[in-house]
Amino acid sequence: MTAHLASGTTWLGIAAGLLSGACMSFSYLLSRHHALSRPAGERPAAALGLLLRAHVVMGCVATAAVVLLQPRALPPVAQFIGPLVGAAGFYLLGNVILFGLLRTLEASRLTPFLGLKVFILALIVATFLHEPLSATQWLAVALSVAATVLLQGTAGGLPSAALGRVLLVCLCFAISDLFIVRLIDSLDASGPGPSGRLFAAVLGMLLTYVFCGVVCGPIVLGGWCRPAAGTAGPAWRMAAAYACTWLLAMAALYACFALVGAVFGNVVQSTRGIMSVVIGATLAQFGWHELEQKVDWVTLVRRIGAASLMTAAIAVYVL
Repeated sequence: MTAHLASGTTWLGIAAGLLSGACMSFSYLLSRHHALSRPAGERPAAALGLLLRAHVVMGCVATAAVVLLQPRALPPVAQFIGPLVGAAGFYLLGNVILFGLLRTLEASRLTPFLGLKVFILALIVATFLHEPLSATQWLAVALSVAATVLLQGTAGGLPSAALGRVLLVCLCFAISDLFIVRLIDSLDASGPGPSGRLFAAVLGMLLTYVFCGVVCGPIVLGGWCRPAAGTAGPAWRMAAAYACTWLLAMAALYACFALVGAVFGNVVQSTRGIMSVVIGATLAQFGWHELEQKVDWVTLVRRIGAASLMTAAIAVYVL
């Protein structure tokens, strides 16, 4: 799970992780906007409906991409079906819980707590997979967790009822990340070198969303979480917008994991909390108070300090 420290590969992985974090931040805002545009009683169905429709769209796009790529070196299905089901299953479960939280919590409050996934992932790797991290790597993970806590501050903390659900989301995503790495390994038959592994990462991402589309398609076609009368067009347009943003985030995420590993990839990706804070403060400044609330200067100072800690975590892990 350690990073490949050839300079070009490492910095390409960091760039991919940052791009993934930025796209995720925007997608969370799209989800919250879609839920809040509905009456309170319709918000749970609207959030779940967006998740399902978006994954149908992404499944169609991913299927078309796989057909166009025509991967001749695709191994037997039995070789990668286990990691594929694990990656997609825990990913979908985590997103169902997360979408429920975004109905009631601002993205800038919720997203930084997802950085706790780094700690959970590192704990799983070190305890259950018997791949101990070095003292320097543990320091980087600790810094990223400290940054996540500092980002919240007293006023930005989560309600106690929501904290357990956030930890469950982090656990689901951490397990999914480990399956993603196994999926990439099972598809990478090209030998050493970053180019073949990058292709395996892209193929793994596409196959994951083909699988998600197969799972979500029958639910949508069966009429569950059907849009209200006269809103089907806008609902599918929002799903397409979310799908575009999320697919770009996932392509960058898989590339990041392929190049620098799951633990370091999550340290880089956890900067999406800082991105969400910046985006949220900007939206609040322009009057989008239904999406984000203004914060006082003390909270902003805390978040600047957290940004410094997150940068330090990345630097420590690379060194």
